Amino acid sequence: MFTDFFSRFTTPALIGLILTASLLVITHDWRLSFVALGVQYALAALLIAQIVIWQVVVVKALVGLLVIGIFILTGRQVNYGPTSPTPLRLRALAQFEFPTGLPFRLLATVMAVVVAWYLASQPELTFPGLSLSLNLASAILITLGLLNLGLTEEPMNAGMGLLTGLMGFEIVYAAVEPSLAIIALLAAVNFGVALAVSYLALLRYPVPARAPEPEPAPESAP
Repeated sequence: MFTDFFSRFTTPALIGLILTASLLVITHDWRLSFVALGVQYALAALLIAQIVIWQVVVVKALVGLLVIGIFILTGRQVNYGPTSPTPLRLRALAQFEFPTGLPFRLLATVMAVVVAWYLASQPELTFPGLSLSLNLASAILITLGLLNLGLTEEPMNAGMGLLTGLMGFEIVYAAVEPSLAIIALLAAVNFGVALAVSYLALLRYPVPARAPEPEPAPESAP
């Protein structure tokens, strides 16, 4: 019953994972990347709900929520790194920043998705115990995560690429060993990556000093 319900969302979740992982490669705006990574965690939890117990799904969703919380706190401290500190507004999508090599990143992303899709569709290269959709999701996440990791030197974006690759690995490993102990270990790895990335981001983008408060004007004598 539980598996049948979530299997209805397999195709939308797979498409959403492709879009969010691609967005992490294309943009270097932290605010937009945080939204994409959060949606990616939720969609990955939705996919693995087909092969694991519901407690594992809850743990995956909570891990994603806490990782995004760590990143948001770090981003607010350093004014979102290389981007302007302009707040997020849906009506102002043009405010988000994209790298100067946007055409190259778009082409590399499309090629990576095509290659991963082809490899995951070959019967001799698929992982046993996984459906075609889960094999596709795993291969695409690992490929795009490694691509993002190789195209950036910025700690936060590289960390999100690493987390994307780990997410693809977790989908594969959930079919092999779905025990809660392994899930807890993988959750600790995600937290470790998030904390290390946040620390490196704080080193690269120091917290801006607050302007001193103006002293009160002296009272005039009567």
